[in-house]
Amino acid sequence: KFYFDDFYAGPQQLDTTPPELQSIQINSSSEISLTFSEVVDAASAELISHYSADNNLGNPQACAVQSNGKTVNLTFGKDFVVGIKYSLAVSGVKDPSGNTIVPVRQFFLFFQSIPAQPKDIVISEIFPDPSPQIGLPDSEFIEIHNRSSSPFDLDGWKFSDGISVAIIPSCIILPRQYWILTSSSASFQFTGFGNVQGVSNFPTLNNEGEALTLKRSDGLTIDSVNYTIAWYRDADKQEGGWTLELIDPANVCGEEENWAVSEDPRGGTPGKENSVFQNKPDLTGPKLRSVVPVQANQLLLTFDEKLHKSTPVAGSFELTPFVPISKSYFTDLSLRQIQFDLGMDLQRRQRYTLKIQAVRDCIGNLIQDEFSELKFALPEPADSLDVIVNEILFNPRPNGVDFVEVYNRSPKYLSLKDWALANVENNTLKNIRRITSADLTLSPESYLVLTPDPAILKDSYPQSPERDFFPMDLPSLPDDEGSLALVNDKGEVVDYFLYDKNLHSEFVKDDEGISLERVSFSSPTNDRQNWKSASAQSGFATPGYVNSNARPENPVAIGNVTIEPEIFAPNTGVQDFAKIIYAFEESGYVANIKIVDQQGHPIKSIANNETLGFEGFFRWDGERDDGSKARTGYYLIWIEVFDVSGVVRTFRRRVIVASR
Repeated sequence: KFYFDDFYAGPQQLDTTPPELQSIQINSSSEISLTFSEVVDAASAELISHYSADNNLGNPQACAVQSNGKTVNLTFGKDFVVGIKYSLAVSGVKDPSGNTIVPVRQFFLFFQSIPAQPKDIVISEIFPDPSPQIGLPDSEFIEIHNRSSSPFDLDGWKFSDGISVAIIPSCIILPRQYWILTSSSASFQFTGFGNVQGVSNFPTLNNEGEALTLKRSDGLTIDSVNYTIAWYRDADKQEGGWTLELIDPANVCGEEENWAVSEDPRGGTPGKENSVFQNKPDLTGPKLRSVVPVQANQLLLTFDEKLHKSTPVAGSFELTPFVPISKSYFTDLSLRQIQFDLGMDLQRRQRYTLKIQAVRDCIGNLIQDEFSELKFALPEPADSLDVIVNEILFNPRPNGVDFVEVYNRSPKYLSLKDWALANVENNTLKNIRRITSADLTLSPESYLVLTPDPAILKDSYPQSPERDFFPMDLPSLPDDEGSLALVNDKGEVVDYFLYDKNLHSEFVKDDEGISLERVSFSSPTNDRQNWKSASAQSGFATPGYVNSNARPENPVAIGNVTIEPEIFAPNTGVQDFAKIIYAFEESGYVANIKIVDQQGHPIKSIANNETLGFEGFFRWDGERDDGSKARTGYYLIWIEVFDVSGVVRTFRRRVIVASR
C-alpha cells in the first residue's frame, strides 16, 4: 500500500549550474529575505561574510536558510534609513552540488509609506511652450521636486489644469529628488534628462498661463501654481522654447517673485536643480494694494502676496470715518483678497481711510507700515465728459513710449473697471484696448496716465509722478494724425479726440517727444484752439500733473510779470535767488529773457526762444554766463515774448544783488 512517482532510469545527471539571486524582499526595518533560483547549501548560505551592504550597514548579524531551502533571511545590526537605496553584495553561496554563485550586487530600497503634506512636493519647473525649440524636446512637461526628508509613492496622485486630470501611476520619489511628468507618448524624449514618468491625459499647458494643481490620491492639494506669461519678464524668451523655473524651493509661500525664466542654454533644466536656484527667503511683510467697494456694504481688499490663513479677523482693521465690520473672510484659496461685510452702507463722495494692524503674510512677516493704509470712496456712475482726454504723446523720442492722460473733472469717485481706449473710424470703434478688468478707482480732479511701459515713460519725463502711471496696451497712435476714444464699461464713448501734428506750435520744428496738452477742461475736446504743445520749461510733457498750458480758473491781466524778491543775496541760504514770475491770458508765447548790467551789457541769458504755458517762473541765482558771480548792485531783467501772429511784448524789471 505504498505509492511512488517520478522514477528515472538512465545515465546519472550532474548539476553544474550555480545558484542565482532572483529577488530581495524587505521584511522589516532591519531584515531582508533573499530568494535564490534553487535550493542552497545551508553551510555556505549562512556565513555572514558572504553578504555585505553599503551605506554603513556592513555584514549582517545573522543569516538563516528558510524551510523551502531557497530563501535566506539576513538580519542587520542597524536599521535601514527610509528612502536610501542600498547595494547588497553576495558571493560564496553554493548549491548542494557545490556550484558557487557568481558574485553579484543587487539594490534594495527601504520604503515606509507615509502621507505627504502640503508643500512636501512642489512643482519646480513648467514648460508650456516648447516651440521654437532651443535645446529641449518639443513636448510640454512639468517637473516636481521632493523637498522633504521622506520618500513618497505617487500612486493615484492627480495633476490637473482644472480641465484635464492626469492620474500618476506608482513611482517613488526620494528626498531631494526631481521627477519629470509628461505625456505617455513623450516620456521617451526625456529619458536622458533624469527621472521621468509618463502619464495618460497629461493636460495641455496654456502658453499665457493657468492654475496647475498636484493632489494626493485622496484629493488633498499638495502644491498649486497659477503662472502667467508675465512671470518670464523677458519678451524674447516668452515667445517659446524656455521653461519657467522655481528659484527657492524652501520659500513655500513665494509666488510670482519666486519664479524666473530658465538661464540654461538648452532652455531648461528638467530632472535636475534649476539654473536660477538660490536662497530667496521672504523677509518682507505684505502690502495692501487696493481697497474697492464691491457695493455700498461690501469692501474687497487686495494684497501683493499670500496672507497667513488665520488673517480675516475684523479687529485687525479700522475704518475712518467709523463703519462697523460685521464679517471678514478670504474670497478664494489664493489668500490674497479679503472681503468685508459692513454693518452700514458707505456714503457717496465720502473719503474713507482703512488702517490695518497685525496682518501677516503666509510665512509670518508683519504687514509693512508704509503699505498698511489706503484711502478709498464709493464709486458713482460716470456721465459723459466726467472723464476727459487731457494729454497725448503720439510721437515719442527714440526708445520712448506713447502715453494718454485722462482726467476726472467731476466731484465723483469713478470706477474705470472694463473701460477702454479705442480708435474711431467712420463713427465705428476700432482697435479696442481694455484699460483693466480689475477694480480701478479714479478720484475727483485726478490724473491717470496710460502707457505701455511706465518705467520708460518715467525715464523720459523724470519730473512726473509715477504713482499715476498705469500699464496698458494702447490702440494705434500714428505720428501724423489719428483718433482716440475713451469708452466706458457699457461700450459708450465718454470722450474722443481727433488729433494731427499741425496742432503743435509753429515754433516746434520737431515734435518728437513733445506732447499735446489740453488748455481748458470745459472747452470742447475737438476745438483746435483747445490744444497746445507742452512747454519747453515743463520738459515738453506733463504726464500725471497739471498741464503747462492749463488755463487758470481766474485769468490774470495781460503782461503780469513780477520779480520775487526784488532784492536777493546769492549763496546765503535765505532769499538767495530771484524768481521771474509770468502769467498770460493764453499759452503758447515764446520768451527770451536776459540779465543786463548798469552799462547795458547782457551778462546772463535765462531763456532763449522757450515756449511758455499760461503761467510759471524762471529763476536767477546771481550767476553770469561764464559761471562767475554777478557783482553787488542793480540789474535789469529784459523779457521779450511773442506769439505766432507776430505780436511782441517787452517787459523790463529791476532786480538788486545784495552783498553776501
